[in-house]
Amino acid sequence: PFKPAPRTPKMSKRASQPADNHSIATATAEPAAGPVRGQLLAVEEDGWLLVSVAGAPWRCLCLEGKPLEVGDSLLVLPAGTAGPAVVLGRVGPYRTPQPQARLVLEATEALTLKCGDVAIDLRATDGKLMLRGEDVLLRARGTQRIRAGAVAIN
Repeated sequence: PFKPAPRTPKMSKRASQPADNHSIATATAEPAAGPVRGQLLAVEEDGWLLVSVAGAPWRCLCLEGKPLEVGDSLLVLPAGTAGPAVVLGRVGPYRTPQPQARLVLEATEALTLKCGDVAIDLRATDGKLMLRGEDVLLRARGTQRIRAGAVAIN
């Protein structure tokens, strides 16, 4: 079973950081009946979150989801016998997703965009870009150039 760390952390010379990761509280003196609110202080190198709950720092795990930022208001499930405290998510008004000015999709071997029988394949293994479809249409307002070592048509 999980054993919570001591409740009174030793602070380093910088008051915002504890002297070591094991001295940070992961449970309250009186366990809460349910989730509590906290504020994200830092994301540690090992992936744990340092969260301030009622003025005390808690070392927490996090549910997978949207990235968090230092200062975010969070909903935290306190530690118990089953494990450490867990950040359930960000608390705040709904934020409408904004379109990105630039979007990069990255894959190590291949990336495929597919819609029905039409597909675009990018392959890192042989450097090929393949367009597949019933009809392929390329439009240009200006000059359309084809640059390659060799061009084969049909």
